[in-house]
Amino acid sequence: MNKTQQSVIFINYFSLGILMPVLNLIFLERGADLKTLPLLIGLYALSALIFELPSGICGDLLGRKTAFLLSAVMKLFSLTLLIAADDITLLIPCVILNGMSRAFSSGSLDALFIEQAVEAHGQDCIPSVSSRLSILEAAGFAAGSISGGFISYWGGTEGVIMVQGGLTVIVFLLCVVGIREKKERKENEKRVALGAHLRMGKEAVISSGSLKYVLLGMFFTGLLISSIETYWQPVYLEVSALKDATWTLGLVSFMGFFMSAMGNAASEKLLIKYPLGKWNIYGICRLSFSLILVILSLQTNTPGFLLGYAGFYLFHGMGNVAENTLINQYTPNHIRASILSLSSFVFQLGCLSASLASSFLAARIPIAGIWKLSGNLCFVSIIILLVQVMKRNKTIINPKTP
Repeated sequence: MNKTQQSVIFINYFSLGILMPVLNLIFLERGADLKTLPLLIGLYALSALIFELPSGICGDLLGRKTAFLLSAVMKLFSLTLLIAADDITLLIPCVILNGMSRAFSSGSLDALFIEQAVEAHGQDCIPSVSSRLSILEAAGFAAGSISGGFISYWGGTEGVIMVQGGLTVIVFLLCVVGIREKKERKENEKRVALGAHLRMGKEAVISSGSLKYVLLGMFFTGLLISSIETYWQPVYLEVSALKDATWTLGLVSFMGFFMSAMGNAASEKLLIKYPLGKWNIYGICRLSFSLILVILSLQTNTPGFLLGYAGFYLFHGMGNVAENTLINQYTPNHIRASILSLSSFVFQLGCLSASLASSFLAARIPIAGIWKLSGNLCFVSIIILLVQVMKRNKTIINPKTP
């Protein structure tokens, strides 16, 4: 990856990160209330979920760069509505466009950069590129989330919106000028029809048996992430030794992003050192990921919570690189953006399922019980998934003779 490509990825996630600490506050200032705020957040998630697969198909058929540029345009329209909003009427199309923008940006440039790297250096470079992309994402979110608090303090919520809009314009221009996409389709060739493209995607998932297991694993990753992200703040404040520890929440969030980036880097080194052990690395990381949530649920003091939280995101980052490496290894170039969008779609399904289950369980069991249940469920599910992969690989290596 060249410097322009890395800059586009980092600045894009930085711009997303600066809005994270104050987004709910902005909604409340511009016409939402405590009753409509959850509906807006849910509408954003639903919009991103609905457009995940169409955005990936758009990236494969019309171009990855085109899909990303469309995402930036949608983001600018969304921010314009957010600036103008003074009631819920404008906030609704604002969050819908924001969700669509997130869907069209996820996986589009990732697919392009991975393809270009594989074409230039071969399949062995996938762990390095996946790690670099994950590190840039985590670093962008971390730096953005820290900066967003300061920007809102100095310039108010309007200042945050304006800064994100300016960064979006910069990313758009950098992408237009500095990123090139090779057009594999020749002029005399017909564009692949939508139906044929969908059939190719279905065939890729079915024929590559291991790919469907990686995608299934992403469902449980989403379930765990949603479980902790929904409740870690109140749990931390409850166990914190400080009477008023709200000012430390940003630091704890930053630590999570930082540990995730460290996990990305560690996983890259392991994957390069043990190129045939991708599934082993993936399995160990995801099983540890699940167990640490159970351990975290047992913590009753600040040091224990922080150690558990750091470990959770360390193994999350390590597992992500192994996961992305496996997905890209099994995915052909012509449907890469669609498969990456499918993986994001499955991840979002896991998040949505956890949210619905948590809302049902929260009135019946404590948060610690929800974390224990989620961690144990995912641990058992990942073991079953890994056993199926081992059986399949053993069958391929040692086929039965007639």
